[in-house]
Amino acid sequence: MSVQVARLGALLPKGGLLDERTWQLRHHLLMSVLAVALPVLAYIGLTRGHRPLYVGLEIVPVAACLAIGWFARHRRAAALGTTIGLMLCSAVTVHFLNGLVEAHFSYFVMLVFVSLYQDWLPYIAGLATVVAHHVLGVFLPAAVYDRPEAIADPARWGIVHLSFIGILAIGIVILWKMTETEQARSRQYYQKLYEAERGVAEQLREAERLKSELISLVSHEFRTPLTSILGFAQTLSARLADFDQSSALLCAERIERQAKRLSRLIHNLLAASGDVRLEPGESTDLHEVVGEIVDELADHRPGAHLRIDAAVPRGLRAAIGTDCAHQIATNLIDNALKFADPGTPIQLRGRRLQNCAVLEVANIGTPIPPEARERIFQPFVQLDSSDTRHFEGIGLGLSIVRKLVQSHQGTVEVRSDGRLVVFRVTMPTPCAASGHDELMARVRHVYVPNPGH
Repeated sequence: MSVQVARLGALLPKGGLLDERTWQLRHHLLMSVLAVALPVLAYIGLTRGHRPLYVGLEIVPVAACLAIGWFARHRRAAALGTTIGLMLCSAVTVHFLNGLVEAHFSYFVMLVFVSLYQDWLPYIAGLATVVAHHVLGVFLPAAVYDRPEAIADPARWGIVHLSFIGILAIGIVILWKMTETEQARSRQYYQKLYEAERGVAEQLREAERLKSELISLVSHEFRTPLTSILGFAQTLSARLADFDQSSALLCAERIERQAKRLSRLIHNLLAASGDVRLEPGESTDLHEVVGEIVDELADHRPGAHLRIDAAVPRGLRAAIGTDCAHQIATNLIDNALKFADPGTPIQLRGRRLQNCAVLEVANIGTPIPPEARERIFQPFVQLDSSDTRHFEGIGLGLSIVRKLVQSHQGTVEVRSDGRLVVFRVTMPTPCAASGHDELMARVRHVYVPNPGH
């Protein structure tokens, strides 16, 4: 029995689901109908020859219901007041018209109005008012009609009329159920639209923030090598006559080194934007790459070379271009220097493992929780993404590392053993990668921004 009741309850509309704005609009519409009905009822009563006192006594309950609908604070109390007032309008109309058959059809109209609340309590109250009025008309016709003889058979007429009311009530409930279903779908649809719009707005705000941060970062990163280039060039130009060959070569070497650094910064940005073309058959000595990066750090980060313990054997070659190898190693070292505890060294280790070249960069510093070890390789992501983070950058370094490594059939992974953080890059050696040359000649790798630690 309980199962059947539950199934029946699922088929019926729930009721009371209108949002506040929609409910208020419908409530004010029904109160407007009730307010308009008051002078209409007075006019009908007076034109039908009823005494003003009698007309006044008939419409006073309707006016009281209108007042309840207007002043009641609770939704259901206001709805009940308006509902009973609307149904009383039909009853008063029947009274004033002495039970005229056509007057009873006002019940149908008022019941449809009441159904706009989509709430069971006022709806059942409206039906109960109709039933009560017809029961009185059957058993106490004198209490309902001035001339009960105007209805030939009030009992039969009341039953027929209530049957029509019942059919109408069922139809209204079915329509109400369909309306609730459509309203639920509409709410879900607009909720999805709202969430999508909010997501787009958030993305636009984030894009604007990243754009500003990127411009600031690029300006800062470009300023350092450009300042060095300009300084050495001005020195060389102003004191060329005083310089011996070794001093002039030193200035030229520093200018060339800073120009290469600037070029790698541009390559980094191009890699992040996707404008990078891979060439087959390239190979690079990782020992030379790491040595050059360490020398650059010694020039431009005073004391930084003391924190780097590099042990990459000579002749350790990887099947990757020199510029890409520089980008990978530079970003890994910069990442390690950024997050290492002050005074602790950065360790670089290189070795051959079967047909692969392995490069490991380790530091002691901020630990990386397991749930963040994939996220840090996404573009524009840092481990600390709060507004008060202590580390510069917009989180492109590790993203570029992974894209470059994966494009050369390599792998990059991170492990964190407490405060010891190790990034390991594994790339095929030239011999192992030779089988991919024909394929790589036809591939143009498009880079999509990825993370940064």
